[in-house]
Amino acid sequence: MYTTDDELKIRKTGRVTITKDGISVEGFEVKGAMCRDVAVVAAAWAIGELQREMLKTIQKPGGGNIGVD
Repeated sequence: MYTTDDELKIRKTGRVTITKDGISVEGFEVKGAMCRDVAVVAAAWAIGELQREMLKTIQKPGGGNIGVD
């Protein structure tokens, strides 16, 4: 992974969309990152968000911010 002396840091979050055709990342800005690095950092961010919301939902009904259509 290409980095400078600084750590990779998310400057702006965006949207990670998962479909049967693949995963799309848009709107993320990551300091010190190239395209592949942005994809990896955005995916890690999304996994963390999903995990936090899932745990809140498990703890109590309506506790998380996960909706079902």
